[in-house]
Amino acid sequence: MINCPGDCENRFAMDINFRILILVLLLSPFSVINAQIDYISAGYQVDDLASFRVTFTAYYHEYGGAPVEFAMDDTLRYRFEWNFGDGNTGNWPVMLHTYPATGVYNVTLTVTDRDDPLREFNSGVLPVNIEETFEVPNVFTPDGDGINDNFIVRSDGVTPLTITIFDRAGNIVYKHTSPVISWDGRNPSGIRVSPGVYYYVITSSVDSYNKTGFVHVFYNR
Repeated sequence: MINCPGDCENRFAMDINFRILILVLLLSPFSVINAQIDYISAGYQVDDLASFRVTFTAYYHEYGGAPVEFAMDDTLRYRFEWNFGDGNTGNWPVMLHTYPATGVYNVTLTVTDRDDPLREFNSGVLPVNIEETFEVPNVFTPDGDGINDNFIVRSDGVTPLTITIFDRAGNIVYKHTSPVISWDGRNPSGIRVSPGVYYYVITSSVDSYNKTGFVHVFYNR
Protein backbone atom coordinates (compact mmCIF):
# COMPACT_ATOMS: atom_id res chain seq x y z
CA MET A 1 0.00 0.00 0.00
CA ILE A 2 1.32 3.42 -0.98
CA ASN A 3 1.69 5.91 1.85
CA CYS A 4 0.57 9.46 0.98
CA PRO A 5 1.90 12.54 2.81
CA GLY A 6 -0.62 14.64 4.68
CA ASP A 7 -0.81 17.33 1.94
CA CYS A 8 -0.97 14.85 -0.94
CA GLU A 9 -4.58 15.61 -1.74
CA ASN A 10 -3.94 19.36 -1.78
CA ARG A 11 -0.98 18.98 -4.13
CA PHE A 12 -3.04 16.76 -6.40
CA ALA A 13 -5.83 19.34 -6.52
CA MET A 14 -3.34 22.13 -7.26
CA ASP A 15 -1.83 20.09 -10.07
CA ILE A 16 -5.27 19.51 -11.61
CA ASN A 17 -6.15 23.21 -11.34
CA PHE A 18 -2.84 24.19 -12.96
CA ARG A 19 -3.44 21.83 -15.88
CA ILE A 20 -6.94 23.21 -16.36
CA LEU A 21 -5.58 26.79 -16.33
CA ILE A 22 -3.00 25.95 -19.00
CA LEU A 23 -5.69 24.30 -21.14
CA VAL A 24 -7.97 27.34 -20.84
CA LEU A 25 -5.17 29.70 -21.83
CA LEU A 26 -4.31 27.60 -24.84
CA LEU A 27 -7.92 27.47 -26.02
CA SER A 28 -8.82 31.11 -25.27
CA PRO A 29 -8.89 33.54 -28.25
CA PHE A 30 -6.36 36.37 -28.23
CA SER A 31 -7.01 39.79 -29.74
CA VAL A 32 -3.29 40.33 -30.37
CA ILE A 33 -2.62 40.14 -34.08
CA ASN A 34 -1.01 36.92 -35.24
CA ALA A 35 -1.65 37.39 -38.96
CA GLN A 36 0.98 38.70 -41.35
CA ILE A 37 0.80 42.48 -41.72
CA ASP A 38 1.40 43.69 -45.24
CA TYR A 39 1.31 47.42 -44.45
CA ILE A 40 -0.39 49.93 -42.14
CA SER A 41 -2.38 53.11 -42.65
CA ALA A 42 -3.74 55.92 -40.49
CA GLY A 43 -7.07 57.71 -40.53
CA TYR A 44 -8.57 60.64 -38.66
CA GLN A 45 -11.91 62.18 -37.74
CA VAL A 46 -12.41 65.81 -36.70
CA ASP A 47 -14.68 66.19 -33.66
CA ASP A 48 -18.20 67.43 -34.43
CA LEU A 49 -18.08 69.96 -31.58
CA ALA A 50 -14.45 71.07 -31.60
CA SER A 51 -12.65 71.61 -34.90
CA PHE A 52 -9.20 71.54 -33.25
CA ARG A 53 -9.85 68.12 -31.68
CA VAL A 54 -9.08 65.07 -33.81
CA THR A 55 -9.32 61.31 -33.27
CA PHE A 56 -6.59 59.29 -35.00
CA THR A 57 -6.90 55.56 -35.71
CA ALA A 58 -4.24 53.03 -36.76
CA TYR A 59 -5.11 50.29 -39.26
CA TYR A 60 -3.33 47.22 -40.61
CA HIS A 61 -3.73 45.49 -43.96
CA GLU A 62 -3.16 41.81 -44.72
CA TYR A 63 -1.76 41.29 -48.21
CA GLY A 64 -3.32 44.48 -49.51
CA GLY A 65 -6.74 43.77 -47.99
CA ALA A 66 -9.24 46.14 -46.43
CA PRO A 67 -8.08 48.17 -43.42
CA VAL A 68 -8.62 46.57 -40.02
CA GLU A 69 -8.49 48.69 -36.87
CA PHE A 70 -5.78 47.81 -34.37
CA ALA A 71 -7.09 46.88 -30.92
CA MET A 72 -5.72 48.21 -27.64
CA ASP A 73 -4.40 44.74 -26.79
CA ASP A 74 -2.18 44.90 -29.87
CA THR A 75 0.19 47.12 -27.88
CA LEU A 76 1.42 43.85 -26.31
CA ARG A 77 2.83 42.80 -29.67
CA TYR A 78 3.44 46.14 -31.38
CA ARG A 79 4.78 49.56 -30.43
CA PHE A 80 2.85 52.56 -31.81
CA GLU A 81 4.49 55.93 -32.39
CA TRP A 82 2.37 58.84 -33.59
CA ASN A 83 3.87 62.15 -34.60
CA PHE A 84 1.06 64.71 -34.81
CA GLY A 85 3.11 67.31 -36.65
CA ASP A 86 2.92 69.93 -33.90
CA GLY A 87 5.69 68.62 -31.65
CA ASN A 88 3.41 66.18 -29.80
CA THR A 89 3.41 62.39 -29.97
CA GLY A 90 1.29 59.42 -28.87
CA ASN A 91 1.67 55.66 -28.40
CA TRP A 92 -1.79 54.06 -28.61
CA PRO A 93 -3.64 52.61 -31.64
CA VAL A 94 -6.41 55.20 -31.17
CA MET A 95 -5.46 58.70 -30.05
CA LEU A 96 -7.45 61.86 -29.29
CA HIS A 97 -5.37 64.95 -29.97
CA THR A 98 -6.14 68.67 -29.75
CA TYR A 99 -4.23 71.09 -31.97
CA PRO A 100 -3.27 74.56 -30.74
CA ALA A 101 -4.13 76.48 -33.92
CA THR A 102 -5.32 76.26 -37.51
CA GLY A 103 -3.02 74.93 -40.23
CA VAL A 104 -2.03 71.81 -42.12
CA TYR A 105 -0.19 69.26 -39.97
CA ASN A 106 1.75 66.32 -41.39
CA VAL A 107 0.98 63.28 -39.25
CA THR A 108 2.97 60.03 -39.34
CA LEU A 109 2.55 56.68 -37.64
CA THR A 110 5.23 54.04 -37.09
CA VAL A 111 4.36 50.54 -35.87
CA THR A 112 7.18 48.26 -34.70
CA ASP A 113 7.02 44.55 -33.88
CA ARG A 114 8.24 44.19 -30.29
CA ASP A 115 9.44 40.62 -30.96
CA ASP A 116 11.32 41.67 -34.08
CA PRO A 117 12.35 45.37 -34.00
CA LEU A 118 13.53 45.11 -37.60
CA ARG A 119 9.89 44.69 -38.67
CA GLU A 120 8.84 48.32 -38.79
CA PHE A 121 5.85 49.71 -40.67
CA ASN A 122 5.29 53.34 -41.63
CA SER A 123 2.01 54.96 -42.59
CA GLY A 124 3.52 57.68 -44.72
CA VAL A 125 2.52 61.31 -44.33
CA LEU A 126 -1.12 62.05 -43.52
CA PRO A 127 -1.93 65.77 -44.06
CA VAL A 128 -4.51 67.01 -41.56
CA ASN A 129 -6.16 70.36 -42.25
CA ILE A 130 -7.28 72.09 -39.05
CA GLU A 131 -9.76 74.89 -39.68
CA GLU A 132 -11.47 77.37 -37.42
CA THR A 133 -15.20 76.73 -36.98
CA PHE A 134 -17.90 78.80 -35.32
CA GLU A 135 -21.52 77.78 -35.81
CA VAL A 136 -24.48 78.67 -33.62
CA PRO A 137 -27.84 77.01 -34.36
CA ASN A 138 -31.08 79.00 -34.46
CA VAL A 139 -33.35 76.10 -33.52
CA PHE A 140 -33.26 72.89 -31.48
CA THR A 141 -35.73 70.37 -30.07
CA PRO A 142 -34.82 69.17 -26.54
CA ASP A 143 -37.57 66.53 -26.40
CA GLY A 144 -35.30 63.53 -25.70
CA ASP A 145 -35.78 61.73 -29.02
CA GLY A 146 -32.04 61.73 -29.75
CA ILE A 147 -32.36 64.15 -32.67
CA ASN A 148 -31.20 67.76 -32.29
CA ASP A 149 -31.71 67.53 -28.51
CA ASN A 150 -28.96 70.00 -27.59
CA PHE A 151 -28.13 73.59 -28.44
CA ILE A 152 -24.51 73.07 -29.53
CA VAL A 153 -22.07 75.85 -30.35
CA ARG A 154 -19.46 74.44 -32.71
CA SER A 155 -16.10 76.15 -32.22
CA ASP A 156 -12.41 75.26 -32.04
CA GLY A 157 -12.88 73.56 -28.67
CA VAL A 158 -9.88 75.43 -27.25
CA THR A 159 -11.01 79.03 -26.79
CA PRO A 160 -13.21 79.53 -23.69
CA LEU A 161 -16.67 80.85 -24.49
CA THR A 162 -19.22 82.36 -22.12
CA ILE A 163 -22.85 82.01 -23.15
CA THR A 164 -25.87 83.55 -21.46
CA ILE A 165 -29.40 82.69 -22.61
CA PHE A 166 -32.45 84.78 -21.66
CA ASP A 167 -36.17 84.18 -21.95
CA ARG A 168 -38.60 86.83 -23.22
CA ALA A 169 -38.91 88.33 -19.73
CA GLY A 170 -35.14 88.81 -19.49
CA ASN A 171 -34.57 85.99 -17.01
CA ILE A 172 -31.38 83.95 -17.36
CA VAL A 173 -32.26 80.35 -18.18
CA TYR A 174 -28.71 79.20 -18.88
CA LYS A 175 -25.18 80.49 -18.35
CA HIS A 176 -21.95 78.61 -18.83
CA THR A 177 -18.27 79.14 -19.63
CA SER A 178 -16.37 76.41 -21.48
CA PRO A 179 -14.43 75.79 -24.71
CA VAL A 180 -17.36 73.54 -25.72
CA ILE A 181 -20.96 74.74 -25.27
CA SER A 182 -23.85 72.27 -25.23
CA TRP A 183 -27.18 73.18 -23.60
CA ASP A 184 -29.85 70.55 -23.03
CA GLY A 185 -32.71 73.06 -22.79
CA ARG A 186 -33.06 72.98 -19.00
CA ASN A 187 -33.07 75.97 -16.67
CA PRO A 188 -30.93 76.23 -13.49
CA SER A 189 -33.60 74.20 -11.62
CA GLY A 190 -33.24 71.32 -14.07
CA ILE A 191 -36.64 71.91 -15.67
CA ARG A 192 -37.05 72.01 -19.43
CA VAL A 193 -37.76 75.48 -20.71
CA SER A 194 -41.02 76.23 -22.45
CA PRO A 195 -41.16 76.26 -26.25
CA GLY A 196 -40.51 79.68 -27.70
CA VAL A 197 -37.80 82.15 -28.69
CA TYR A 198 -34.75 82.80 -26.50
CA TYR A 199 -32.00 85.39 -26.78
CA TYR A 200 -28.33 84.43 -26.37
CA VAL A 201 -25.12 86.37 -25.84
CA ILE A 202 -21.75 84.71 -26.50
CA THR A 203 -18.56 86.45 -25.41
CA SER A 204 -14.95 85.44 -25.85
CA SER A 205 -11.40 86.78 -25.98
CA VAL A 206 -11.54 86.13 -29.73
CA ASP A 207 -13.55 88.84 -31.50
CA SER A 208 -14.89 86.48 -34.14
CA TYR A 209 -16.50 84.38 -31.39
CA ASN A 210 -18.52 87.25 -29.93
CA LYS A 211 -22.09 86.85 -31.08
CA THR A 212 -25.71 87.58 -30.16
CA GLY A 213 -28.84 86.10 -31.62
CA PHE A 214 -32.05 84.14 -31.14
CA VAL A 215 -32.73 80.44 -30.81
CA HIS A 216 -36.14 78.78 -31.23
CA VAL A 217 -37.07 75.90 -28.91
CA PHE A 218 -39.58 73.38 -30.26
CA TYR A 219 -40.93 70.10 -28.91
CA ASN A 220 -42.26 67.01 -30.73
CA ARG A 221 -40.87 68.06 -34.09
